[in-house]
Amino acid sequence: MNVLAITSSYPRYEGDPTAPFVESIVRHVAARGHTVHVLLPESRSWSRPATEGSIHYHPYRYSPVRSWTPWGYSESLEGGVRIKRPLYALAPLVVLSALRAAGSLLRHGEFDLVHTHWIVPNGPIGAIAAGRHDLPLVVTLHGSDMGVSERSRSIGRATRWTLARAAAVTAPSGDLLERARRLGASRLRELIPYGADARAFEADPGEVERLRERLGLGSDNVVVAGVGRLIPVKGFEYLVEAHVKARVVYPELRLVLVGDGDLGEELRARARSLGAADSVIFTGMVERDEIPAYLAVADIVVVPSVRYEGYVDGLPNVALEAMAAGRPLVATRVGGLPELVRPGETGLLVDEKDADELADAIMTLAREPDTRARMGDSGRALIRDSMSWDLVAERFEAVYERVTLGQTPRV
Repeated sequence: MNVLAITSSYPRYEGDPTAPFVESIVRHVAARGHTVHVLLPESRSWSRPATEGSIHYHPYRYSPVRSWTPWGYSESLEGGVRIKRPLYALAPLVVLSALRAAGSLLRHGEFDLVHTHWIVPNGPIGAIAAGRHDLPLVVTLHGSDMGVSERSRSIGRATRWTLARAAAVTAPSGDLLERARRLGASRLRELIPYGADARAFEADPGEVERLRERLGLGSDNVVVAGVGRLIPVKGFEYLVEAHVKARVVYPELRLVLVGDGDLGEELRARARSLGAADSVIFTGMVERDEIPAYLAVADIVVVPSVRYEGYVDGLPNVALEAMAAGRPLVATRVGGLPELVRPGETGLLVDEKDADELADAIMTLAREPDTRARMGDSGRALIRDSMSWDLVAERFEAVYERVTLGQTPRV
């Protein structure tokens, strides 16, 4: 098939940690013999070739000044959940530019369908473009897009309009699909969790040892890792608090927070105020290809996601990657995490925003290395056997086949 994929985030260069799950979907769909044209906003950081095998990139210009490209790639969001106010004036230019670029591609190519990532802002763009060229529309939700749609009356109307025209809606969690149903998704709704590649998380032992030395970790330390943007929905403030509580019992604990974001300075100040500055390590943003080593350094990976002002992660990619790396998880009962983590088998689940329960779970795994190993092995096997990106691509391919054949009855 020939697919037009529309997205507002994508890795802009080799190693960019921005929206790697979108690239993984595109790459693995293309690897199944399909051609994917990716339409996305221009970025001054973009440094990829125009074509990578059967993947073709089409950055569209939307800003009157080429050096000013603040839209997309997580740069347009405040706190990871809402569009920065100064950028609302830019939104009409973005939409018009994207529609013009999509129209040009669809007029000059034989496409089978349009696949948009994030219903906000790309859903209406995809719906208009697909409608003008009589093509089916597939919408993939990722999390923050549904929060925006539920909280804004005007954006909610655009979302309902888009969902009414979508031949299929996919999401990485049942929670997102149910919320889409309430907003009007009435045709094919398909649960397609993200995947991971177990082979990609086999870190080099020498690199891991060098990283431990660089982070100042000793052989007796039990390392707890949190990986992701330092923004409210990730819940890292509760992880810092839980770490302080757990360290009273296990002083050998070290917390490594991998990533950066709007809350970076606030979290650092919080660690200092709790007397944990010497045991909480902030790495800042790291390149994508460094993540396997950081996960290998960890004994426990914590994903403390929370609901924040109506926003929630769909399914944090780091949870799957930690499992692929053979690490046990401690995660909150939020979004798609309860559907992923098998309590007692691949990790432990706790209530969101509960630092006491989170600390108890960390201490449980800290004192049971055999349990950590067993859970890590089980998680890795689950990824390898049931949640590889190859299998994810198969499921998207099946959705593509259904919508192009018109097999999407209302449900």
